[in-house]
Amino acid sequence: MKDYSLKINGQNYNVQIDEVNETSTMAHVTVNGTPYEVEIAGASAASSSKPQVAPAPREANSGMITPTTAAPAPRIAPSAPSAGSAIKCPLPGTVLAIKVAVGDSVTAGQTLVVLEAMKMENNIDADRSGVVKQIFVQQGATVMEGDNLIVIE
Repeated sequence: MKDYSLKINGQNYNVQIDEVNETSTMAHVTVNGTPYEVEIAGASAASSSKPQVAPAPREANSGMITPTTAAPAPRIAPSAPSAGSAIKCPLPGTVLAIKVAVGDSVTAGQTLVVLEAMKMENNIDADRSGVVKQIFVQQGATVMEGDNLIVIE
């Protein structure tokens, strides 16, 4: 049984909910001493019993949880490419893998870097064939849109 004091359009009401039938949409309610059997609008009869929620133990008080701090991933400052054409980062993210090394020959369409952005893995592919002359990032680095990733000559 629950008691409520409600004020509706300036009028005070004392409402007492005596019983709510779990298997139907009916409830027994008393408003200012007058009993009513009411139907709960928008409710559907439960085909099974409601799950019971147990309170968390006092030891699990969220105020006592201390966050762990991890060292941030290294951030490499973007630098200008020496010679050749730079492959630029299309969106901010984290470098998951570098699939080439300096001196490797690459073909157009070959995956150079795997970038995690917005919880998705994105392949950064070569837009031309050539030789990798410079790599500006390392695995785990955070990169921003427009940063130089690799130079192909």
